[in-house]
Amino acid sequence: MQRDAQKPHALANLYEMLNDSSIDRVMAIDDEWRIIAWNKTAAQVTGLEKNEIVGKRFLEVFPQLQEDRDLMDAIEFAMRGKKTFLPARQGLLNRQNYENHFIPLKDDEGHVKGVMNIMHDVAHREKAEKKLQELNDALEHKYRQLETASTEMATFTYITSNEIKEPLRHVYTAFELLMKSEGNSLSNGGKANIRRIQASLNRMNLLLDDISALSQINSFNQERTTIDLNEVFRHVQLKLQNKITEKQAVVTAGELPVIRGYRDMLQTLFYNLIDNSLKFQAPGNLPQVNISCRLVQDDELPAGFKRADKKMLLLTFTDNGIGFEPQYASRIFIMFEKLHPKTLYHGSGMGLAIAKKIVEAHDGFIQAIPHADGGATFECYLPTE
Repeated sequence: MQRDAQKPHALANLYEMLNDSSIDRVMAIDDEWRIIAWNKTAAQVTGLEKNEIVGKRFLEVFPQLQEDRDLMDAIEFAMRGKKTFLPARQGLLNRQNYENHFIPLKDDEGHVKGVMNIMHDVAHREKAEKKLQELNDALEHKYRQLETASTEMATFTYITSNEIKEPLRHVYTAFELLMKSEGNSLSNGGKANIRRIQASLNRMNLLLDDISALSQINSFNQERTTIDLNEVFRHVQLKLQNKITEKQAVVTAGELPVIRGYRDMLQTLFYNLIDNSLKFQAPGNLPQVNISCRLVQDDELPAGFKRADKKMLLLTFTDNGIGFEPQYASRIFIMFEKLHPKTLYHGSGMGLAIAKKIVEAHDGFIQAIPHADGGATFECYLPTE
């Protein structure tokens, strides 16, 4: 009998220990608004010990709380059996950095006998939210700057495409007319100089085209759509048909997938990589270009490039061209970088740099692998849904 009599006392002590272990401030009042519970966290924060406060009327201990109408209403609602919540609010007692929960205390018959008030400290969260807001403001400012820079770049691209290329065409045409009308009176050296000038004008025109293409890759106005890479290949193959025929090249592709991407960019990617393979060939060699695609496993991805959120496709362009030395594998993607004399292989040095930008715009990765017996493979890792 004595052991049974000790059980309620032991349970009461356990409840007290649980209450005091809470990191939240916990207080309770009865239906006459007398304080009946006050845990250690509440005592530590306020400096009021339990034996000093239990049994006293709530508003006698904290008369300032009567000025907080929301808090008083919340307690009244809880006294009527409704759980209530108040967010933290600066400048108010018991709500400065604290959210308040008011929970009705009911007996077995459902009658409200009091209210428990749990105060949760959200100071750390408010600091984090403030820091996040500051970061968001800074990000918005940077985004506006980026939009301004993008607009300026678009203006530059327009001027490049229209205001500069047009005079170049006029100059080239003027020299061509000069050759036709005055060619008989010009020396061979004069004719050669004019042809060199026209070749330089052509290179400038090609460079302006590449700058325009690079600007479009960095544009914010493009939208990803569903793209059939088989259609992209057929479009580019048709566009390069004259060069393919001239070089007696064989350009083939296996079955290619459908992905989410930017159509114009992907067409430029295919064009630049195929054109690059057709261009860099040994004299007399018949170009062969093969395109294939497959799904890759995570352990097949290049070191340092892991995408845990999406599966990756490996799109490869393999050719039998002159290839390159392994130490130049990263340099060939640098803008204006040329490994070979421009007298042998014409171009702006932008094609592979643009290809790299396009793959990265698709959240992917590109690398070039030389073959020991000549030729190279360009591997494009692209995410697939």
